[in-house]
Amino acid sequence: MHYDVIIVGAGPAGSATARHLADAGMSTLLLDKSDFPRDKVCGDCLSPRAQHYLARLGVLEPVAAEAHAATRIRFRAPGGAEASATITADGRLPARTLVLPRRRFDHLLQRHALAAGADFRVGHVRALLPTGGVLLGDTALPARLVIIATGAALSLIKHTSLAPRSTVHTVAARAYLGGMQPHGPDLRILLDRLPLPGYAWLFPTGAHSANVGCWYAGPEPISAPALLRELLTEHPTLAALTAAARGSNRIAGYPIRCDFLTAPKVASGVLAVGEAAGLVNPFTGEGIDYALESAELAAAAASAALSQTAAGETVPVAALADYPKALNRRFRKLFRVMTLVQRYGSSPWVLDRLFGRGRQGQPLLDRLVQVCFGAAPPTRLLAPAALVGLLLSRPRRPGAD
Repeated sequence: MHYDVIIVGAGPAGSATARHLADAGMSTLLLDKSDFPRDKVCGDCLSPRAQHYLARLGVLEPVAAEAHAATRIRFRAPGGAEASATITADGRLPARTLVLPRRRFDHLLQRHALAAGADFRVGHVRALLPTGGVLLGDTALPARLVIIATGAALSLIKHTSLAPRSTVHTVAARAYLGGMQPHGPDLRILLDRLPLPGYAWLFPTGAHSANVGCWYAGPEPISAPALLRELLTEHPTLAALTAAARGSNRIAGYPIRCDFLTAPKVASGVLAVGEAAGLVNPFTGEGIDYALESAELAAAAASAALSQTAAGETVPVAALADYPKALNRRFRKLFRVMTLVQRYGSSPWVLDRLFGRGRQGQPLLDRLVQVCFGAAPPTRLLAPAALVGLLLSRPRRPGAD
């Protein structure tokens, strides 16, 4: 069969794009190297922004029914000071995060795409066809447009014009732990006793279970699984919370791609979506919300490009020119600000002041959480009065208000 669109990768970006295209009446084939349900290494946190786009996709209710909901985030600064922030709504976004393992979350999205009429096949995509389509194993599958939704993987695009222009990967690792002591419902972000820029996390999946992991975005050659294994035994907070846990030996590492500002997004007959377009927040490492949001933009761009292209012909790159522009309008300002925050704000000096000022520092901390979760514009972080107050402040001792 000759498809209008073939989507390579059935994660959140791929399945969401497939759902939108199938709803629009496009013949769509969704490909993945694994059958579902399948595991995917991730922090599993669904931000308020992600939930907004799940609602637009029509799948938020079944996701929320299975997920752990959290309304607060607790932080521990490099110097040991602790702070917390309430996840606030803006009338459009829910005042919570959800945590649902990707094995289940991705399966829900994939089934949602198939219910709309998209086809699905399992196999290894060996190459993009110069005439349009992909080589699945030894079988050529023609298509007018191919959408790349393969996340941080570069093997399919490394010899094409979609290949990134420089090193783009940061590193992370995750473990699922069960049988834990009660740890409370809040998300935890730890910035002490580990290399910066980066953090460790504990995201509850239930009263006695959690997704525990770490992310590092610096230049040193660090093994994220080795770092997480060390944190689980030597970090005071993580070691205490996970002392009775099961599963810590099953640690999985994975790369994260954060190069949206420089990443190529389109080529002749090809379009990249989600993390394949570098859409992971360079300060938080979060990408599911941008995957879902860019899926809408990708589907709209694909539909428009196909309508402008003669039947049976591969979509030319000129017909896709509006897609990178749409991505830039939506995300460029945010990613510029988050890149600046990661570059200049990921030092102990700054982080101890951000999280260690008690009530005095709460407005700026709340603002940071709102910006990261899409409830406030990124320029709110650059307010001169708030930045001057941060720079002139002194961090309080751990435990002091």
